[in-house]
Amino acid sequence: MSDLEAVFNLNNLRRAYRWVMSNPDAQYKSYFRDSYDAFAIASDTHLKWIRNEGLKERYQVSHASKLLLPKPSGTLRPITLLTVEDQIVYQACVNLIADTLKRKTRQRYEKRVFAHLYAGKSSPFFYLQWQRSYRKFGNRIEQAFNDGHHYVANFDLAAFYDSIDHHVLRHFLVALGIDEDTIDFLLRCLKFWTSSTWSNGQENIYHEHGIPQGPLASGMLSEAVLQHIDTAGERGRKTVYLRYVDDIKILAKSEEELRRKLIALDIASKEIGLFPQTAKINIRKIADPRDEVKSVSRPPEPSIKPIVNQKKLASRLLGLTRNGRVAPESVTRFKYLLAHATPNHRLNARLMKVLHRHPEHAPGICRYIAAYAKIPNVLAKEIENYVSANELYHAVNAQLLRSCLGKCPPAVTASFGKVCADRLLRPKPSVIQLQPSYKEALIGWALSAKTITFAEYDAIVSSEKDWWVRKCAFRELTADLFGAATYADFVNCQMRDAESEVARIASGRLIDDNLRLTRPYGDVETTAKHSLKAARIIRSVGQPSSRINEILAYILKRNQTAYDWKVFFGAAHGHAERMTIFLKRNHESNIDAFLVQLDSWCDEVFSHIYSRLKPGRQRPSYGAALRDQTLLPHLSQLMPCFLRLHDLRLESTTAHPRSQRSGVATRRLKHRDFYSIRSDLILAFDELEANVVP
Repeated sequence: MSDLEAVFNLNNLRRAYRWVMSNPDAQYKSYFRDSYDAFAIASDTHLKWIRNEGLKERYQVSHASKLLLPKPSGTLRPITLLTVEDQIVYQACVNLIADTLKRKTRQRYEKRVFAHLYAGKSSPFFYLQWQRSYRKFGNRIEQAFNDGHHYVANFDLAAFYDSIDHHVLRHFLVALGIDEDTIDFLLRCLKFWTSSTWSNGQENIYHEHGIPQGPLASGMLSEAVLQHIDTAGERGRKTVYLRYVDDIKILAKSEEELRRKLIALDIASKEIGLFPQTAKINIRKIADPRDEVKSVSRPPEPSIKPIVNQKKLASRLLGLTRNGRVAPESVTRFKYLLAHATPNHRLNARLMKVLHRHPEHAPGICRYIAAYAKIPNVLAKEIENYVSANELYHAVNAQLLRSCLGKCPPAVTASFGKVCADRLLRPKPSVIQLQPSYKEALIGWALSAKTITFAEYDAIVSSEKDWWVRKCAFRELTADLFGAATYADFVNCQMRDAESEVARIASGRLIDDNLRLTRPYGDVETTAKHSLKAARIIRSVGQPSSRINEILAYILKRNQTAYDWKVFFGAAHGHAERMTIFLKRNHESNIDAFLVQLDSWCDEVFSHIYSRLKPGRQRPSYGAALRDQTLLPHLSQLMPCFLRLHDLRLESTTAHPRSQRSGVATRRLKHRDFYSIRSDLILAFDELEANVVP
């Protein structure tokens, strides 16, 4: 079978699902706990549906939701949130790459490369245990030092995940022997997942570079590119090349050899469009090889071992955070100690001060705050003041809001709830557009504090474009907030959301809360119906709805209608729908091919119209049929428009080398050709739907 069939092979999808579920990154998985629970209700049925959609070329990738987390430098690290289906499909694609890549690179495992090491098909985890590999990374540095390699330099790539060019990625995947169809499919997915919308409304900007940060599969995909640098790094015997993710260390016996290798790596990285962070390349002589690896084992911590002493631990943390600052060399130790600390008043004010100066430590500090059963009044007010005054890092505000939700004193809850509702409903002029995690946390707080009405809540959810925000909006919603009937109606409405992630969450709520399903249920999203069938609420799922209305609305920028294309096309619907899927793809990547293909699809549409208006008559050629004057009164908008499109197609190099009328060389059709006819196409399809009964 081809590799695209291998991607959607059921065993491969099951393996991908297993590895997504066993992902050791607890932080990333925390964004999807409710999504994973909802998917698990009918997981194998969902996987079979993904397989069928993929093999029929109907699988529709979703745009990603993006979180922007602060880095120590003050810049932002994007974390990409994919729907559960997209996580599985991404993993399924990379599974094939991992099998091939391991055969080529396994000789480097735990010798020169120490991260993103493929564990193999039978393993419960996708990667080998990182703790063991990192320990061997440290041991290898110490061994090289003992062998006389006393000079070291770091070679760190700038914004590595964001900078990988998709054309470069294609080059290396082709070299690995990956099937072209699989590569095309993966790169189309990456184009969606790496596009951005946050500060520019909901119109996506497509980059064609970068891979998603966050999903498990991205580490292995990056290895397909990094092997080029590995090849340059391991060449020669006078230096030792070691890599952990994109953190590269070169060790040598002399500074001259070190510089020679740095130049080789710099050239190799620039060949593939990557650039080192020059500020981090510091050539130095090693004093102690153990200092080259971040570790909390030296010196030992008496506040932690042999048992945790909370009093000593608090004093140690206060010592590491004088003036609210954490020294770079103390960061690893600070995180380690904070993870063992029990909340107490001695640390609260200091940690909030650290948060002001080091927002990158928000995850650890917020986990510390979340350990409180009830937040002390002083700390609660300080958190409220921080969120109210600080709009710099939305992800930090989101984590703070979540850490204290439902735990603040009543007075703070009331005032803080009003602050959150005002930020949602009555934002001040010129404030930054809400980042997804911040928005969903504000919604949760406003619901929990009861400072928002159902009409306001429903309006926020209905107008929200980000699927992750919409699905998270369920978290604090309960039947007693707005009444059982309103709650049941809302859940039923959300099951009809076009985004599967949202609809599945809603179906899970309906099942868990034993709510009544509003009938008819044919318009419930397909995977939500899978869950309802698994819970024996419905007997059958039925056929998936046609995607033609959705795609026409997308490419023509018209309102989506409910025209029944399944009835219109009859037995030919599957072929017609597949043509529109290709139309959508070419609309985004090849406008010339798109217009030629659109003409072919309109030809298919008109053949069905002709058979209705002239039953039993054999249709002449498409161009001749469009000039049939007896049909013109019935379709006065459609026929001239389709004829203009057909004439336009005859000018395309994709269709003909020369014009069949004039003999003049044809040309590449451009976007302006489509824009010149788009408004007429909208009128044409409006006329069709108004006058041609399906």
